[in-house]
Amino acid sequence: MDLIIKGAVSLIFTIASVALIFYGGFRINWSKMLSPGPLSYAHEKLDKKGECNACHTKGKKLDTDKCLNCHQDIKSMIQRKSGLHARVTTECARCHSEHHSRLFNMIHFDEKSFDHSMVGSPLGGKHLLLRCEVCHTEGSYLINENKCFHCHEDIHKGGMGENCHECHNQNNFKEAG
Repeated sequence: MDLIIKGAVSLIFTIASVALIFYGGFRINWSKMLSPGPLSYAHEKLDKKGECNACHTKGKKLDTDKCLNCHQDIKSMIQRKSGLHARVTTECARCHSEHHSRLFNMIHFDEKSFDHSMVGSPLGGKHLLLRCEVCHTEGSYLINENKCFHCHEDIHKGGMGENCHECHNQNNFKEAG
């Protein structure tokens, strides 16, 4: 009989312990336990208990539409068919994966070998001598508009249109062909 009582007490103790764990007795953060790792600094604010659905749809890895809901500048460029992202047909996470650490850099490509024709604006002539930061200001590789007048004065005051390349080349903007 003692064995039955000891078994029952042990079973009750086990059930009570499990109940405490599942019902917050030990305040376990289950989302942290199930997370594949911390998000980068760029998405740190989403790395909270229960915020997984901000990027993920239940039962799926990542929802690209949710990425674009936050990244309106990229969504706008895709809609205008402008820039690199307008030419990419894969999911965001294919190039910008997360859960690697706070220090992980989600934007990674080689500036020296980057092919600018991929974004619809091939570099040539004197533009090849420029550092990326000259055009890509504010710490971003995104440029909302790619027009000559961002850097060059429009001495024609709009009278010749915006297709400068019809008369000018990238070697010498001042001389017209």
